[in-house]
Amino acid sequence: MKALARLFGLLRPYRLRLAAAIACMVVYSATSTAWLVLIQPFMGVLFRGADGAAPKGVPSASPVGIPVLAEWQAALTRWLAAVGPFEAFERLCLVILTLFLIRNLADYGASYLSVSVEQAATRDLRRQLFGHLQRLPLSYLNARRSGELMSRVTSDVEALRGALAAGISNLLKDGLTFIGTLVMVFAASWRLALFSFVVLPPAAWVLVMIGRKMRKRSGRAQEEMASLTGVLQENLSGGRIVRAFGAEKHEEARFERWNSGYFRAFTRLRRVSAAAKPMSEYAIIVVAVAIGWMGAREVFQTHTLPPERLFTFVAALLSLMSPVKSLSEMGGTLASGIGAADRVWAVLDTPPAIADAPDARPLVPLADAIRFEHVSFSYAADRAVLHDIDFSVRRGEVVALVGSSGAGKSTTLDLLARFHDPSQGRVTIDGVDLRAVTLASLRQQLGVVSQETILFHDTVRSNIAYGLDGVSDERVEAAARAAHAHEFIARLPQGYGTIIGDRGVLLSGGERQRLAIARALLRNPPILLLDEATSALDTESERLVQEALETLMHDRTVLVIAHRLSTVQHADRILVFEHGRIVESGRHDTLHAAGGVYRRLHDLQFRDA
Repeated sequence: MKALARLFGLLRPYRLRLAAAIACMVVYSATSTAWLVLIQPFMGVLFRGADGAAPKGVPSASPVGIPVLAEWQAALTRWLAAVGPFEAFERLCLVILTLFLIRNLADYGASYLSVSVEQAATRDLRRQLFGHLQRLPLSYLNARRSGELMSRVTSDVEALRGALAAGISNLLKDGLTFIGTLVMVFAASWRLALFSFVVLPPAAWVLVMIGRKMRKRSGRAQEEMASLTGVLQENLSGGRIVRAFGAEKHEEARFERWNSGYFRAFTRLRRVSAAAKPMSEYAIIVVAVAIGWMGAREVFQTHTLPPERLFTFVAALLSLMSPVKSLSEMGGTLASGIGAADRVWAVLDTPPAIADAPDARPLVPLADAIRFEHVSFSYAADRAVLHDIDFSVRRGEVVALVGSSGAGKSTTLDLLARFHDPSQGRVTIDGVDLRAVTLASLRQQLGVVSQETILFHDTVRSNIAYGLDGVSDERVEAAARAAHAHEFIARLPQGYGTIIGDRGVLLSGGERQRLAIARALLRNPPILLLDEATSALDTESERLVQEALETLMHDRTVLVIAHRLSTVQHADRILVFEHGRIVESGRHDTLHAAGGVYRRLHDLQFRDA
């Protein structure tokens, strides 16, 4: 119930539109019930005459037992008795046409308004979920398949939309219609209505059991679809590796396992949900036949029920079929939506590990130095990555971080960008702890160029100006020229307007890196973080990228990670990492002459030369 209440809490901003939809549903339900009141006068005019006088030996067709309806029915009977039989029939036809016109207009209004509300709430939920994902730490995203998270934003939110639609339309409109029709059933004959309860409880029990099974199997089907989406996303993003290793058959088999799992889960779900409709319909038919037999007994043997009232009762009882079927099917939809809601809430309820402190203030531009003060960091309690890291970087200084893979270099840069916070110690800029400043102001001062260049399926211009509004074409081109990218951009089919494909797949590695450098140049950050920006390039591309990097590094504070030690020999200082610790620090010549870890790394890399 908590998940359901939270689900309908999404409708709060649209309460006026929802109130209008509910008003239309009330009108629809009232008119759906009101036509049943016309049956008795209609039958009276058709078989007894305009005055409704009963033949000898047949009980009089007294009004239904509810005062308001009885008064309306009596007034209608008097109105019909004032004219001849044919004129009375014409009047009844006019009333029926008017009543059903109002009913259908109300149905249209309810449907349109409820769809508008459910779609607006769904849009808001997707926006909220996507925005929350932007604030969650990288560790959360890295620990989960991207396809699984995509399923939360797409499939699960769509299941929530279905639950909202069922809750707004089925629960309200069909629920009100069910209540109104049930009232007419008792008004026509309370004895027959009570008799019907002998058949209804077993049927209701069967439907409840079906609903429970549907809820369980719906959750399983959603989980299987999330896993299937994850496998598909991994295959599409890793297409080059799949083909290079000849693993197409392996991937097909892996996909088939999850595909078959979803097939089995969904068919089991549909097997149960398909039973809901025919079973509920047959239950109503059983009730109708039993009540018809009991009613005929009262009409023909005991003479305690007028025939018109029996027709009213049977019509009202049969009118229950549509809302009962709709309400029975709603159980599966709500079960699927609640299961999806649990998964969506699990994401939304995950607190951002990295967030602005309540009293966070903007960070002023770097004036003195960046300091790592006895910093330690662990991804998990038993996985220490950094141990007592202590160093400073003066404004305008170029500091290189070198060491073997897994030594903690990239994690050190991640702490400066506040992708993570230190487990112990602190990172400061001009003496201010980064946890005391706003994330936006911190990251505005940083420019990041990494080995894995992330580009988007958009134009060259949009990728260079990513995250910036109102940037002129002249500034974009100037940044591209400074990054030695203008020449190859000019050769593209539409120049700066060329779509470069998913992750920039239509460009070479060197071209992608130069676009990333142009993007950093356009932001003009005072602090630059370079994470193995040239390690995956060929010699010619590396030369061009290195020239672009030298332009980018001019008059900036730079922390650079380099796999190729030749690229950091001119750094102001080199920090050598090993097993999460800084084991050496100094310039290239000093470290090389010392014969320590740096010398070993250097000799291993250049021994062939």
